Amino acid sequence: MEKQAIFKPYLGGWRHKVTGVEYLNATSQTGPLRKQTSRNTCSRMVQCVRTKDGTTQTLCHHATQMWRDDCYIPNQADEYMTVKSYESYAEMQLQLNLDGHARVIQRNYRAYRLRKYIKECARIYRDMLEKCEKREEEKAAINKMRHKQNILRQVNPRSREDFDILYNMIERWRSDRFEDIKSRLFKAAQRAENYRILEETVEMLNHIDKHKQAIRSSYRRRRVLRFLTLNCKPIRWIGYRGIPVEMVTVKIQKARQFKAFYEALNDRDVRSNERMRLLMMLRGTVEAHDCAEALELLSVLNQEIALLTRGIKDLSSLGCLNERITHIYLNFTSMHGICGCEAVDGNSKDHELREPLETKAKFCRSCLKVLPDRRFLPHSRTRKLSVCISCDSLSRRNIAHVDYDSYIYILDCVRADELRRCSNSALAFMMQGHDIYHLVNHIWHGQSAVSKSTDLFLLRLIRYQTYEEWAPWNCILLTEDEADMHSRIKDPAMIYSKHLIDQIGLAHQIAKNHFQQLIDFEKDFRESGRFHAIQSGKRHKLPLIVENYDAC
Repeated sequence: MEKQAIFKPYLGGWRHKVTGVEYLNATSQTGPLRKQTSRNTCSRMVQCVRTKDGTTQTLCHHATQMWRDDCYIPNQADEYMTVKSYESYAEMQLQLNLDGHARVIQRNYRAYRLRKYIKECARIYRDMLEKCEKREEEKAAINKMRHKQNILRQVNPRSREDFDILYNMIERWRSDRFEDIKSRLFKAAQRAENYRILEETVEMLNHIDKHKQAIRSSYRRRRVLRFLTLNCKPIRWIGYRGIPVEMVTVKIQKARQFKAFYEALNDRDVRSNERMRLLMMLRGTVEAHDCAEALELLSVLNQEIALLTRGIKDLSSLGCLNERITHIYLNFTSMHGICGCEAVDGNSKDHELREPLETKAKFCRSCLKVLPDRRFLPHSRTRKLSVCISCDSLSRRNIAHVDYDSYIYILDCVRADELRRCSNSALAFMMQGHDIYHLVNHIWHGQSAVSKSTDLFLLRLIRYQTYEEWAPWNCILLTEDEADMHSRIKDPAMIYSKHLIDQIGLAHQIAKNHFQQLIDFEKDFRESGRFHAIQSGKRHKLPLIVENYDAC
């Protein structure tokens, strides 16, 4: 290029040998340099660069452009794009249909969530149905077990309640027979049948009295042997790191030896030579003593030894003598250690075998005996604990025998629930079977307050206001299923009708008037916290219900 706008001197250049074209320096072709030169200024240093030929291989495939215009090799991965017609943003959004896709996702997610919820509800329903079936099976098993226990109690009675059941059965049988005779026979035949029924009743009562005497004698023997049983127990305590420790002292060993001798003396199924060997061994241990009890025991032992040496093989004929020996032997063991014999070494208190003294006792004005507190049970008419259990039951023998078994079971359920709730009230533990009998039959009329069910086997006395302590004026008679539903009600006034609430309030007022004496009498037990001790061992046992079915 030549620019003739200004005169430029020749400063040198180059000429092509073939064409003859001259090439000048850039400086000779441009004007004088400005103070602020641009960055794109061409100079000799820029144009005259040493080049170096070399070969290289590209990392990716590209199209190859040759010197020929008609030869172009494209890349296989190239994409050819053509211009389409213009579309607006609204048209693009309509074509993408994002809202429709979102609705599809939401519809499918909601269907999935609904199916999942239905499956969860079905699983919960199956679990509830299984639990209900299991509970019904447990109830059926409990009912079967209770009926079985009642049959066993009737066949082999052991307590006063068991004998009351038998007396009640005899009374009901006798009344049913009288009603049947009155409806079928005339006066003369009625008298004959009444005489026959009277004879059968007396015979049944005699059998019951014989069994009662046998049970009483067994209890008496067990009570006499109680001091040995208590002294045979080892001393237990919790040692280092909570490890239980037991210690058997010389006194305990001696008590166990005395008990083993007593059990051997009571064994009647032994041969004569074995009995002779036992008596000789016992006489050898007693000869070292010179007290009155030891001399009496040696006398009866010598009598039986003399009879056995004369060839008496039937030991059952010596029953009276055996009873006398066991009685004297127990008297000897009870006086062992305090008899003052030289055979007892050391401190006599270390060898004394006695029951623990009762620190809390009362005087019975009927039998004139000083008895422990557990032998006195209060009831609704109690003003002062002055009559023991035995005298109270003896005074009620003239009254018609009532089967309190169902009512005692209801009372045991109430006591178990109060113990579970850790209640401080002693009213549930002061009431007895005849009190519950009056409360159920005379106040609640022997039927459920809701369903009017009269099956005593299913009725329960529970709290009316669940947040208050149980009392005769805070209870309601319901079936077992109704009691479970009532325990979940916070405010009964929102569920029950006004007429039913009025009936319940009237029953509570009658119960409060009847059991008014228990309020003042209960304060003593509440303040001292002794309400658990005013019930006997059998009453303290939890009743057979679904909650403690596995423990039974």
